[in-house]
Amino acid sequence: MTQTEHHPGPLVFAAAPYLNAAPLTEGMRHRKDVTLVEKAPSALAACLASGHADAALVPVVDLLADPGLTMIDGLGVGADGKVVSVLLQCNCPPAEVRHLTPDPRSRTSNLLAQLLLRRHWGAPSVTLSTNGATADATVIIGDRAMGSRPAGHAEYDMAEEWKHMTGLPFVFAVWAYQRDHPRAAELARMATASYAAGMDTVDTIADRFAKRIGLTPDFCRTYLTHHIRYTIGDREQHAIDRFVTLLKQHGLTPSKEPTAP
Repeated sequence: MTQTEHHPGPLVFAAAPYLNAAPLTEGMRHRKDVTLVEKAPSALAACLASGHADAALVPVVDLLADPGLTMIDGLGVGADGKVVSVLLQCNCPPAEVRHLTPDPRSRTSNLLAQLLLRRHWGAPSVTLSTNGATADATVIIGDRAMGSRPAGHAEYDMAEEWKHMTGLPFVFAVWAYQRDHPRAAELARMATASYAAGMDTVDTIADRFAKRIGLTPDFCRTYLTHHIRYTIGDREQHAIDRFVTLLKQHGLTPSKEPTAP
């Protein structure tokens, strides 16, 4: 239970400090009625569970794993094809991958990688390994992925491969909050207003992150305006449902695994 349930005050939003989240959070940075907390994607659901945040931009598997959460309609982080920042780097052909090193920051990308390896490429058995030196493939996400070195065998954009496999976009994260939150309408209004402000300042965001992660402003701008999709409509909802169905078929059903904030 968050303190705002007893003492209305600044609403607390939590999100990852990545370029892809910036247009959703930009409008919150200078408001006195909002506090923005930045955490790794894997820690965001725990911020909600512990009451450290009123809303969080959680990986979609965390939404699916917790029936107590619901999403702010219409907003999230997704892609309809190539996304650039969620990669599977392989040291052998994907069908031959046996040991996968997950990225500890996002369970959604790790589950997507396992699903693609099994269903899309036909890898018969994939185990997770924390030893990147001996792994056949590695999941790499976020700003780090965009500046990464090429893989030994090949590098695959996982949103693009999902589109090849299903014909659908992919949703990586959504704004989520506890279903019984007394200020749900305010959370939705804040999130919508922040996104509008963010899209009005894309050039400023691109310039700031270009310096931070060592990429060009043009690359960052193209990434935000062409690769990332921030609206969740019927196709995106269908894609989430399809992801759930395929995970269950392959024994990869999301489970609730809270991480300390």
